[in-house]
Amino acid sequence: MNDTYILAPFSDEWILWNAVTSIFIFILVYFGGNLSKESNSTLVKVMLAVMIFEYVGIQAYYLDKGYWTVQSSLPFHLCRIMWFNAIVVLITRNQLAFELLLFIGMVGGFHSLLTPELTHGADIVLLIDYFLVHGGLVAVPLFCIFGLGMRPRRFSWIKSFVYFQVLVFLIAIIDYFLGANYMYLAEKPNVNNPLLMGPWPYYILVLQLVTLLHASLIYLPFYLKKSFFINE
Repeated sequence: MNDTYILAPFSDEWILWNAVTSIFIFILVYFGGNLSKESNSTLVKVMLAVMIFEYVGIQAYYLDKGYWTVQSSLPFHLCRIMWFNAIVVLITRNQLAFELLLFIGMVGGFHSLLTPELTHGADIVLLIDYFLVHGGLVAVPLFCIFGLGMRPRRFSWIKSFVYFQVLVFLIAIIDYFLGANYMYLAEKPNVNNPLLMGPWPYYILVLQLVTLLHASLIYLPFYLKKSFFINE
């Protein structure tokens, strides 16, 4: 049985899990920015192993518990897509993949931490997995900046948003044919988030604008320090 579980913002449970996740993010970024090149290379391999093991492991867990369905378990939610994108970034250092992770994936991960919704209940395995994935979407792009020296290009926040629209269009088609709700394009999530305004499809338009605003804010410090931060 798939029971949605909501962690109420600022509840004891919410504070605990987000505190642990924040510490994890800080440690990863701090060590990433202070390790030698050789040690950072080893850290990247460890991160990749954890990320791949997480996906294989959670899929096996869904199957074992009877949670797995075509409508909910394929890797088409934004944060899952960005999880794979993060793997690509760590392996290839691809610039476009990094910018998508920074301006789109990190925004999705951050807001998922603020308003957690676990669609299969909240046992300890699912809680660890949820906060590992969404915390990872905040940690990995920061690690890429401070540990790997990667930087966004000029106007990359706008370009990333345009590529994101292509992704939204493709997932909407998948949702239509599968009767699914990947990326919450068919129905808004059942969380207490003030940014989820209005019925379908208006909340999608609001979230698009919010995503664009967040991307511009992430880009702002790079723009202000353009001589150092932005690759030409």
